[in-house]
Amino acid sequence: MNTFTPLKHMVSCITVCVLLALLFITPTGAQQVHTQQTLASSSATGPHIEVTLMSEQDTVVPGSTMTLGVLFKPDPQWHTYWRNPGDSGEAPTIKWETEQELQFSEIQWPMPMAIPVAHLVNYGYEAENLLSVTVDIPEDISPNMQNTSETNSLVISADVSWLVCKEDCIPGWATLQLSLPIGSEASLSNNAPVFDATRALLPESEPKSGLFEITEDAIVFEVAELGKGQWRLFPFRSDLINHAAQQNVIFDNAGNTTSIVTPRSDYFFGEAQTLQWLVSDGQRAFYVNGKPSISAPIQNPYTSSTNIIDGGAIALFALMAFAGGLILNLMPCVLPILSIKAMALQNTQHASTHKLAYFAGVMFCFNVFALVIVLLQQGGEQVGWGFHMQEPVVIVLLAFLFSLIAMVLLDTLMLGSSLSNVGQNLVNGESAGSHFATGTLAVIVASPCTAPFMAAALGVALMSDIYVTFIIFNALAIGFALPLTLLFISKRAKSWLPKPGAWMETFKHILAFPMFATVAWLCWVFAGQLGIQAQFALLIMLILFCMFIFILGRSTGALAKGLNSLAALLCFFLAVWLGVSGQQTPPNQMAAKDDNALAYVDFNRSTLTQLQNEEQVVVVNMTADWCITCKVNEQVAFSNREVKQALSQDGVTYMLGDWTNKNNEILQYLNEYQRAGVPLYVVYSGSQGYQVLPQILTPNTVINAIEQAKEEIQNVN
Repeated sequence: MNTFTPLKHMVSCITVCVLLALLFITPTGAQQVHTQQTLASSSATGPHIEVTLMSEQDTVVPGSTMTLGVLFKPDPQWHTYWRNPGDSGEAPTIKWETEQELQFSEIQWPMPMAIPVAHLVNYGYEAENLLSVTVDIPEDISPNMQNTSETNSLVISADVSWLVCKEDCIPGWATLQLSLPIGSEASLSNNAPVFDATRALLPESEPKSGLFEITEDAIVFEVAELGKGQWRLFPFRSDLINHAAQQNVIFDNAGNTTSIVTPRSDYFFGEAQTLQWLVSDGQRAFYVNGKPSISAPIQNPYTSSTNIIDGGAIALFALMAFAGGLILNLMPCVLPILSIKAMALQNTQHASTHKLAYFAGVMFCFNVFALVIVLLQQGGEQVGWGFHMQEPVVIVLLAFLFSLIAMVLLDTLMLGSSLSNVGQNLVNGESAGSHFATGTLAVIVASPCTAPFMAAALGVALMSDIYVTFIIFNALAIGFALPLTLLFISKRAKSWLPKPGAWMETFKHILAFPMFATVAWLCWVFAGQLGIQAQFALLIMLILFCMFIFILGRSTGALAKGLNSLAALLCFFLAVWLGVSGQQTPPNQMAAKDDNALAYVDFNRSTLTQLQNEEQVVVVNMTADWCITCKVNEQVAFSNREVKQALSQDGVTYMLGDWTNKNNEILQYLNEYQRAGVPLYVVYSGSQGYQVLPQILTPNTVINAIEQAKEEIQNVN
């Protein structure tokens, strides 16, 4: 179980608990705040804090600028928060209201301090602090006529909310009101010394410019002409850095440039074009507007070409890829083709070159995959394992190929037909070219499948240096090619096969039906890509294609053979044109409504982050229609009644990411977990952590992960 440093430690849950405490345990404190609101006072007292609305001037002068502020005075050892509260907490808010059209500036925040709380760090103020604003008073301001006074006055109200904390936190809110006379001359009020003291704590008014770089583990901020000092970085964003980690300050030899290196947050993903932060040494503070460094381009650590593993780890991932390749032979797309080839071994003896042709075909195809992926990535494309299955034209080609293979297995073509020779060579031919073609075909149809151990290995392969990519892909290829290659080269292994006989012909005919089942699945994938109308057109073309192939196998005249061959090819090219020209459908748009279907929300990064901050259990399922393993898990695990009940509980959200079509947001998410393809299952314990589930699921695996996540959230509460 990996545990993230929390961004927010369940402020909403704490708020609810404290409100109940205020209502039932400490009614006196709650009544004090309510009384202040009723009297429209300039101050309010809540548990462990006093809040006051004040003005630096005692008179409002038309055409001038005045300064207002809200003073927070927490009890000793209690604190309030800065604009970015850090690991937990919540910043105060002030909403100004007047009957006049007045322009209030943004809050001027004094320099915060880092406040350690257990293993966390918050940003805020342990002593009294004033949050001030400036107000432009128009020349033609019209006063409010007060019933309690004969003088002209301006009434200003402020709806203030706050959170005051020690080990526990108590929220509060009040409506404060201030009435100031309107006059021709202004003088300082008794509160002026507070404003003067606050100005000494404000950052410099002129912001500086800086640069930043984002690496795999850290963020480096650079700013010029700070001078030497014990500088600390306070970012505006709460998801940017690890707030509790030590920040290393580095000065150049001339002392002109200051660099601050701080570990990045587990919650910060991707790149940033601009960043704002505050740097302070406790005596001075500067706002800095940061831009990415041009000298060292910013890279997403999950898509970087930097090698993230050492030699020992490369060997481990290569071993995992090898094991995954072995298991891949058992996947339902691959097993029928390999079974046909294995049965064909019973009939003839093979030359040495023939024995290694299948192995060469597998190795060739896997290396072509690796090369294409590397070239696309170098060109700026984002691709993963099975990326070609996201192209409708590839689905069309495979559907026709499997249909042709099925027709050949059913002996619908005479061996003299050219189309028959193609199918025969691909399936159970005896030449070296046939074995080579079987190897390449097996790799292509295996690509939508993933096996245990493959996900992590492929994820590392697609996010590492080029040589690592080829090492892992070749390890996967060797594992995939090994079982059938042993049958080719080893007499002992070949003896494990059943004795040849008439049963082989029947078995060959039976294997045609898994081919048709694969075609049906491919048509379903096609519907998810281009819609059900395009799927219907593809089905018609496939049926006509099989009909013309059937007639072709029984034709004797040259004219009949030519016409039927042309008709079959026409069906094929029409379907290819449909795959090339079709408009891809957004994920899940074509899904039929099903009242019994499991409710889910579409994957979205911002929605996921929001649910985590709300301390929800989130179950993320990254899937695709062309992913066989995904569909098996959906039938075995996610269709289970107990799993549906667990996912339907309050506080549990089921989030589905559909990668049937290209989606860079989903690919980036997969890369964050060092995965090159689907499936990927992640269960989040709110903001407390997450658990990556295995690729082969059982109902108990999902249910136990959900219950464990709920317990982690409850333990923090």
